[in-house]
Amino acid sequence: MSKFIFKIFIFIIPLIAVLATLEYIARLTPNSYRYKNEYICNYHDSINTLILGSSHTFYGVNPEYLENGSFNVANVSQDLKFDLFLLEKYIDKCKNLKTVIVPISYFTLYETPLDRGEEKFRVKFYEHYMGYDDSLLYCFEKLELFDISILQEKIKNFVNYSCNNSYDLGYNSSGWATGYKESKIDSNIEKDAIKTIARHTPSEEYVDVNIEYLNNIVTLCYKNNIRLFFITTPTLPAYYNKIEDNRWDYTTSVINNICLKYNASYYNYLKDDRFENSDFFDVDHLCRQGAEKFSKILKEEIFE
Repeated sequence: MSKFIFKIFIFIIPLIAVLATLEYIARLTPNSYRYKNEYICNYHDSINTLILGSSHTFYGVNPEYLENGSFNVANVSQDLKFDLFLLEKYIDKCKNLKTVIVPISYFTLYETPLDRGEEKFRVKFYEHYMGYDDSLLYCFEKLELFDISILQEKIKNFVNYSCNNSYDLGYNSSGWATGYKESKIDSNIEKDAIKTIARHTPSEEYVDVNIEYLNNIVTLCYKNNIRLFFITTPTLPAYYNKIEDNRWDYTTSVINNICLKYNASYYNYLKDDRFENSDFFDVDHLCRQGAEKFSKILKEEIFE
């Protein structure tokens, strides 16, 4: 029996060593979460504008075309809860912070909180790299090893970055996502829009929770004398013609009321006709060309 246990032990030790090495490599690999946290910690005095939000601003707002000192701290599927977490984390550190930009999308007030939804695996990135400590994840879910596809992508990035320091990791120095280089709009646009709208129309279970997070963001900015701008990024007609009007009307009424109460501003570009198919990666995300155009519009209409 002891020999059998010994053989199992001999087999398990190398396996644990391999898994530990993979976990270490995954966490060592450069990523947008770590980069953004380290950038703000190192250059906090130079930051005067923070762009929060999900993929709509991560891909859609390039600080290189805004005023100097702008930084994009958005990430894919980042919700109001994590916007609030990041703002609370950095607001005292960024002594020269004057402006905060918060995106308002069709789903913003209705979305399931990130730590309760299908993409809760992303929560561990805030925990590992940005100091979040209120995770609902189980211990094993916090491991990079838990998500094989993401682990494979990280290992590939680690190898590529190690061999080529100029390798594009998916974000630039100001935090903007570089991945959506060209438009992928094609004849399937209507089908894609239907799928996207369905994904962006969850139940109304978390409306009150999301409004509470939103109000906390607003009051935090108001108390610190920080200008708050809400923006809705452009989408294609195939997308915005399919949204439920009652939901969108409610969302905009909430934002407009907040703006009146706290002297904030709301710029709604949802149906902006200055944008063409070639400006979009898909029905609701701008590509590189569109992000440049949109960011220049923001600079002209918000900062000047």
